Amino acid sequence: MAINLRFQKKNEKLKESDDLGFGTRITGDRDRLIDKDGNFNVLKTGRHGWTLYQDLVEMSWGKFLLAVLLFFMSANILFAFLLMAVGVDCLNGLQQGGWLGNFGQAWFFSVQTFTTVGYGTISPACISTNFMAAFIAFTGLLSAALATGLLYARFSKPKSQLLFSKNAIIAPYRDGGMSFQFRIANRRLNRLINLDAKVTMSWVEAGPDGTRVRRFAKLPLEREKVVMLPLNWNIVHPIDAESPLFGKTPEDLQKMNLEVIVLIEAFDETFSQTIFANCSYCDEEFIWNVRFKPMYYPDPAGSDKTILDLEAIDEVVAV
Repeated sequence: MAINLRFQKKNEKLKESDDLGFGTRITGDRDRLIDKDGNFNVLKTGRHGWTLYQDLVEMSWGKFLLAVLLFFMSANILFAFLLMAVGVDCLNGLQQGGWLGNFGQAWFFSVQTFTTVGYGTISPACISTNFMAAFIAFTGLLSAALATGLLYARFSKPKSQLLFSKNAIIAPYRDGGMSFQFRIANRRLNRLINLDAKVTMSWVEAGPDGTRVRRFAKLPLEREKVVMLPLNWNIVHPIDAESPLFGKTPEDLQKMNLEVIVLIEAFDETFSQTIFANCSYCDEEFIWNVRFKPMYYPDPAGSDKTILDLEAIDEVVAV
């Protein structure tokens, strides 16, 4: 009895040490810790941090271009209002008309000064509009420099293009055993080296007092590292007697609210930086008693190349 109690306490410590930072209190039915795209399934509210630079670098390209366009339009609208307040009589070449027509011409003058194009159709005639034109040009130069820096930061930011299989599989393994598998491949043509895979299983169980707690356990892999990734990599966890998946049925995994969390670390030679990629598989994304179909084969055209079909990463065959 004392031996079993010591073993249980040791097991509890190991599970706590494998906690990825989510804690033990997320125990709702079908609560997912990490989305399929690798982002944390967490919505922050309240007093969270905000930095303009990081948001502009990390937002999507569509939102970024829209933000730049809105700034460009709004800044020149503001300058056009200021020019109208100073007086359109201080702008040479402006064709007097209605308020809206004058505002449109002032806006175009602001745009041409802001971008330093300066067609010369309209020019400042008073000291006030000359100061305004100088300030508009100065703001435009700063804005162009900032936009260029942001564009460079976005283009130079290393992002992994690792492709994960949509499903994980429970497949036969050597000597009549079973294994948990998924596979990855590199979408890009660049070289990734020194890849390291960490796979952690998370589940919910009832404690001695009936309280539901979330547990974590690192899954030992058949191979945790590969030097290069020219083809695909089948990441395999043998389900032996010491595996937390040993003897489990699909119904058991569903009751456990199981999720397998994956972290891939690799060195990208293009950026000369380390990149990371996340993914996770819940129990409903397991396919049982199948194997992955091969993704690569010799070139049918007869060349010495090997063909890697990325579209086949999800294809399986029944055992």
